[in-house]
Amino acid sequence: MKASDKPQFSKKWWDSERPPELKAAELDKALPKAEKALAEQRRKDGDPRAIDECLSALEAVSTAAAKTIKQCDKKQHKDLITVLRKYDDLVKEESSRLERLQEQIAKDEADGKEDEEDEVDEGKLFEKDYLYKMMKMLKSGGKQFNFGFGLNPRAPESSRLLLKRKGKPEALFKALKKTGEFNNRLLTYGVAQADPSDGKTLVFRLGKGANEPPRILKLGREFLRSDKGLKFRKLAIVLPGGKALQDTEPDDNQRQ
Repeated sequence: MKASDKPQFSKKWWDSERPPELKAAELDKALPKAEKALAEQRRKDGDPRAIDECLSALEAVSTAAAKTIKQCDKKQHKDLITVLRKYDDLVKEESSRLERLQEQIAKDEADGKEDEEDEVDEGKLFEKDYLYKMMKMLKSGGKQFNFGFGLNPRAPESSRLLLKRKGKPEALFKALKKTGEFNNRLLTYGVAQADPSDGKTLVFRLGKGANEPPRILKLGREFLRSDKGLKFRKLAIVLPGGKALQDTEPDDNQRQ
C-alpha cells in the first residue's frame, strides 16, 4: 500500500491491502456493510430509509478506521495509517451527497403536497374553510397567491374572494364569472399578499388587463371586516401600471 492510495468502501480492496499481522475486526465488519448499503441506496435511489441506513453505515466506517489506526504500528504501518485517515474525507464526501439527496427528496415531497393541494376542483375554491386556510397562510407573510375577487356593492359581505397557489389568476376571474353573480365591471384578479409593513392590510396587485372595480377599497374593507376568518382589516391595491391605492380609513375596531 502506498500513502497516495485512496481507500475504498470495499471488503475485497481491504482484504487485498491489509497487512496480514493486523487484526481489524471493526473494519472487517464495517466495510462490507457500507459497501452493501451504498449499492442498495443507488439501487433504491430516492428511498429515504436506504439513505438513512447508508449514512449510518458510513459513520461506522469512520469509527472502525479510527480504531484500526490505534492498532497500527506508527513505523511499520505508516502508509496504511495515512490511507485509513482518508476515510474521514471520503465518508464526509459521500455523506454530503446523501444529505443533499435527502434535502431534495424533502423539497420534492413538499412541492408534491402543494401541487396536490392545488389540484382542487373548482367547487372547493368557493368553500369558506378553504378560503380561511389560504388567508391564514397569507397572513403568516412572505407568500403570494393568485386571486380572483367579485364585488357585491349592495352587500359587501357577500362578495367572493378566490385564492389559489398556482395556475393563472385569469382562471379565477373566469370561475367567478361563471357563477353569474358578477358582471365584468365588478370583477378583478391578480396576485395577493400580506403587506409586509402592516399585518392588517391585504394587498391586491391587479393583473395586466384587470379592472379596478368602483369603490373597491371601501367595499373590500367591508368584506374583510365582515368575517374574522378572513384575517385582514384593510385592502391596498396596486394597479397594473404600478400606482398604489391605500386604504386610509382608521381601524377603530382592533380585533383581528
